[in-house]
Amino acid sequence: MKPKLIIIALLTMATGSAQAQSVVKELQEDVNRAAGMFYARQAGKMPKDTPAPGGKKPFYINHYGCPGSYYLDKNEYYTDTYATLAKADSLGKLTKLGQDVLRRIALLKADAYHRSGELTARGAQQSRDLVKQMVQRFPDIFIPQGYFSVRSIVENRCIMTMEEGLLQLSAMKQPIVARSKASMQEVRFMNPTDKELIAQRVDSLTRINYDRFYTLNSNDGRLMTSLFNDQSYVLNHIDAAKLSRQLFLLAGNVQNSELAGTMTLWDIFTPEEIHQHWRKQNAWHYINYGGCTLNGGYQPYLQRSVLRNMIHMGDSVLKRYTPLMHLRYTHANVVMSLACLMDLNGCNLHTENLDSLEAYGWVNYRIAPLGGTIEMIHYRADHDDPDVLVKVLLNGQEATLPIETDCAPYYHWQDVKRYYLRKLYRYENRRFNFKTRGR
Repeated sequence: MKPKLIIIALLTMATGSAQAQSVVKELQEDVNRAAGMFYARQAGKMPKDTPAPGGKKPFYINHYGCPGSYYLDKNEYYTDTYATLAKADSLGKLTKLGQDVLRRIALLKADAYHRSGELTARGAQQSRDLVKQMVQRFPDIFIPQGYFSVRSIVENRCIMTMEEGLLQLSAMKQPIVARSKASMQEVRFMNPTDKELIAQRVDSLTRINYDRFYTLNSNDGRLMTSLFNDQSYVLNHIDAAKLSRQLFLLAGNVQNSELAGTMTLWDIFTPEEIHQHWRKQNAWHYINYGGCTLNGGYQPYLQRSVLRNMIHMGDSVLKRYTPLMHLRYTHANVVMSLACLMDLNGCNLHTENLDSLEAYGWVNYRIAPLGGTIEMIHYRADHDDPDVLVKVLLNGQEATLPIETDCAPYYHWQDVKRYYLRKLYRYENRRFNFKTRGR
């Protein structure tokens, strides 16, 4: 290998190692991040915005967000885990730790009773805090002359997140002109579907590679030994991989429940096991919502109608005299795929190597945690300003776009619109030609 290539390779390896270490460090700082897309984003300290050039001020916000903390939407995560441990306990097969874990699962199960998929109290407060911060951060938008269009997909937790945000807005700003709506009518640009793309998600090649990755990142023996006193019973009656996965999911969801701060399940896992479980979950999300080339790399294009609608709305408000905000609530997977489609912070990663995701910084809890948002904010000097700028926030932080600009993190609207429309056109053209050749 040539010396220059060796240097490049070493720099790449060093960068990858630093990225991987940063995930390990972030999990050490807050183990709840290991919950991935179930990590509860907090408003935190007010982010510092880069001043807009030329005295431009925000006049339009297009916001896509996912629900705040909620109870798991499949009740069997609670009931099946409890039943497995309860049966073992009735046969005297649990260790003291196993019995204590059963007690904790019983508390989680009782707290979630008849609440599948429902917004939790923490989720409600989370929605209020995020809207409060938005109002304080962009006062030019939230004036009596402004108009606020607030919509949600027809999903309980999304509707409740929307309503909590509206309550916070109305408590801070009176009077306001706003309309909320939850309807199937807007599904096409809030939670679109595409049978062809979805059918390609986990084909045979992708499944083989993921199963291999899963196996290499699984080591459930120690956990089973700590919970059960009879390993023959485990071998013959317990699906160790399934139980470990369920316990890890419940551990991550404690932060979203009424029991947050009073109990934990993270202590039953070692730091290495937590990292392994997170890696498997992160890879699965990348396969389903990212640019994984194992299944073609086109899954983010499921949100192409969402992006096209954002562009359409951005054009439609250019001559508007008063501020406007579109506040929309949908599923976390929409936010994740949209972030990948827009290539925010370089998350439109294309690789077939699931081991490389950390090295390249593709990390699910950074992209679409609970309460995650993508906000495209439009700026201008006045009503007749021909050079509108936009800035995109990912989870409240200024994000980079794959577009040249002379005023980062601001981008010229015409450049943004041109880039994304061309990107969508290339995809549609490729898909049309592929279908034509297949006839």
